[in-house]
Amino acid sequence: MKEALSIAGPDVAKVEQKRPPIFIRNALVAHVIAFVADRILGDGLTSDGRDLLYKLVVRACRGERVSISREVPLVYQGATLKIEADGQNNIPSFGPTMLIGNHTRGGPLLNNGQFIEMASQGYHARRGVQEEEIREPFVIMQKGLGGWVVKRYATEFFYKMAASALNCEIVTIPRFGKNKDNKEVEIVNHQGLRPIATQRIIDGGAALWLPQGTHREPDDLRFPENKGTGFLRKIYDEDRYVQLVPVRSIPDSNRNVKIVFGPAVGISEVIKGGGINYFAQNHIASLR
Repeated sequence: MKEALSIAGPDVAKVEQKRPPIFIRNALVAHVIAFVADRILGDGLTSDGRDLLYKLVVRACRGERVSISREVPLVYQGATLKIEADGQNNIPSFGPTMLIGNHTRGGPLLNNGQFIEMASQGYHARRGVQEEEIREPFVIMQKGLGGWVVKRYATEFFYKMAASALNCEIVTIPRFGKNKDNKEVEIVNHQGLRPIATQRIIDGGAALWLPQGTHREPDDLRFPENKGTGFLRKIYDEDRYVQLVPVRSIPDSNRNVKIVFGPAVGISEVIKGGGINYFAQNHIASLR
């Protein structure tokens, strides 16, 4: 791994937080949004967890920063759906890192708890980084849910607000085409990931990326080759010492989920091996 300083220097990319529109920052509107979020995401949480979720959503509506790795995990403590993590010691303690995993259902917060737990485990493993914004992994997330038009537009502003509050990078909802095996897996639209996302990684940060772009069956480890390998090549062209950590989410029959982190591998090996599906089949598939 390339040696890196644990203290961020002056050239580290800083992410400017965008405040939500003024009508969302209105106290009444913020509480209505928090109420709806509680009804959608709060199933199976404890009363304390639901109260905290409500408060964090109100803070996000006000334009305040919320820590995805230290504050949000407290929401699902004691929830009926459980998250178990294993292999956290495989996450590098510092340096440019990408946590790359499959995208499947399971866990609390309407399947979203597993992503929060990945970010949390990444933060605690990256103890060699002193700058909090660099230490905490940022999630590459889409701006809203797919499906019918009203649903897309209704969720877009909430996802964008959450991304800003949680210091995430946001992309357009993917559209899928067929791969060479005539399977719907390739992402065909331009998703608009900002160049600063690449900069945040090569400046010593960590990203959490689930390239599949939608929920898939737990054993479906086909990844979008064009988009996935293209993004890795872009990172590789900037820094050939980025570490890639394979992550596999494995739900059980009761929708609890186990998250397994595998040994980190250099991005050079993955690019030379063929790209994102080489990484998935050789480093994610074997995790149990």
